[in-house]
Amino acid sequence: MRSRLYRSLIVLALAAGAAVSAEPGAAQMARQGPRFLSDDPVQRDDDSAISVGELQAFELSENYDFLENTFGSPGDRSPLTAANINTIGEVPDSSWFTNRIGAREMAPPELTRGPNKFERLEAPEWTVTRGKGPGGFHPGFRASHAGDPKQIYQLEVDPRAHPQLASGAELIGTLIYHALGYNVVDVYTVKVDPAKIRIDAKATIRDASGSRRYTREDLDSVLRDAARDSSGRVYFSATRYEEGKDIGRFRYYGTRPDDPNDIHPHEHRRELRANRVFAAWLAHDDSRAVNTLNMLQERDGRRHVQHYMYDFGAILGSATRFPDDVVGGHEYYLDKGTSLRALASLGLAVPDYLRADYPDIPPSAGFFTSIAFDPVRWKANYPNPAFSNMRPDDAFWGARLVSRFSDAALAAIVGEVGYDDPRAAEYLTRTLIERRDRIARVWLNGVNPLVDFRLSPGGSLAFTNAAVVAGAATSASAYRLTWSRFDNEQGTHQTMGAEQRVTALTVSAPAEVLGAGDFVSVKVISEHPEHPAWAVPMQVYFRRTASGWKTVGLFR
Repeated sequence: MRSRLYRSLIVLALAAGAAVSAEPGAAQMARQGPRFLSDDPVQRDDDSAISVGELQAFELSENYDFLENTFGSPGDRSPLTAANINTIGEVPDSSWFTNRIGAREMAPPELTRGPNKFERLEAPEWTVTRGKGPGGFHPGFRASHAGDPKQIYQLEVDPRAHPQLASGAELIGTLIYHALGYNVVDVYTVKVDPAKIRIDAKATIRDASGSRRYTREDLDSVLRDAARDSSGRVYFSATRYEEGKDIGRFRYYGTRPDDPNDIHPHEHRRELRANRVFAAWLAHDDSRAVNTLNMLQERDGRRHVQHYMYDFGAILGSATRFPDDVVGGHEYYLDKGTSLRALASLGLAVPDYLRADYPDIPPSAGFFTSIAFDPVRWKANYPNPAFSNMRPDDAFWGARLVSRFSDAALAAIVGEVGYDDPRAAEYLTRTLIERRDRIARVWLNGVNPLVDFRLSPGGSLAFTNAAVVAGAATSASAYRLTWSRFDNEQGTHQTMGAEQRVTALTVSAPAEVLGAGDFVSVKVISEHPEHPAWAVPMQVYFRRTASGWKTVGLFR
């Protein structure tokens, strides 16, 4: 399966430039073998096929990662189509990603349960097993509870003046990223009486001088400025550590050289490129390699690496220990463009986002707003190779997933936090909806937005306009379709019939195109006076099967 998928992706890359043409181009003619194989479109990338050995942990320096990405340009920046998509432009399930909300409706109970093993974590008493160690910005410790003493959790607090700021963001981010399709670890929100937190006699902590015994003073330093409810209980997020061996982080470029299953450069993986869309939506400015996780796990007797998104305490305007500032999402830590503009204007040039009139925000919500939010101009804390490589088709894929979250779904996810201040829940839900809609308007209209092509046995073609469904655009003025028979072995098209021009989302294929051969193709151009990108042709392919026509190819 691996070699088969890799081969088909090479074919896709070679053909991408010519796929929109109804006549064979040089790239098409140069291909060897059939364009579409019998199992296209592939639904699962079996990237755990090769059992790996005892991989060692990859230590990632935060400082080096910042310097490398700020002053360098790591990874391949060639303008290539994503390497890991199938022949209809979707991301197959893999050790990186599992299609969820993009493939089916998710009911509120499934959305609010997320990856969590337990519906609620009932754990009034905790035992500290070790500290977080040096370098951790968010105060906390690792601990177990009496109900499951062998399971380790990481507990982290909220700042005193902002109860549920970081813990709420952690849970919301976990639930949304899980619904999107990423691997995430279990996260719960708990309130704990500080008198019921004890320290294990063997608990240790690492500081600048090395490892030493964890003391009451260490615990007090965590709890001293922690937010508490009216009963004096401390708010915590509790992250349950996943089964397997932690082998470090993954970079947003290159591959892991000791993992034979990791064959697609990370900067060319669609789910990592399109993470820029999701990070912009959630104000995940801290979306970088240090907030990822590689776990060595065993399944069916084979060891493989499972890749996780991790640590969402610094999203939705939270900086974990305090709310984010107004600059977040607008500038890199070191932003050459901003510095040059300030220098050229002698400091008089003031960015629009600094002149905006922002609302009063409840203390439990971070500095998270739709005012001055521009998805295209949004920036993480520092450059990210996969984000830099995001193409319009990657952004469209991501925006479709974002648009799948209904108002009710977002309200349910935010409600799962159980904010003591109802204003925080209302504010965060409304802002998520506003930012979702802005993302849809920008990126669903950046390509020809047609999806879900179905060709009936009798030749009736139906399709959907994703931008219209999301409320991001009005209906098209017209759709123009050109049909052809397709020779799968030679990669050539034979145009059949005249161009059709329709306003409906259904049309009948010419009888002559369906009469012979196993493959047919249709080129579609959408017309809209406000969205010129809709006019870029897309090519769709269908294979004849015993039960009718199957969509096997879609190229934008």
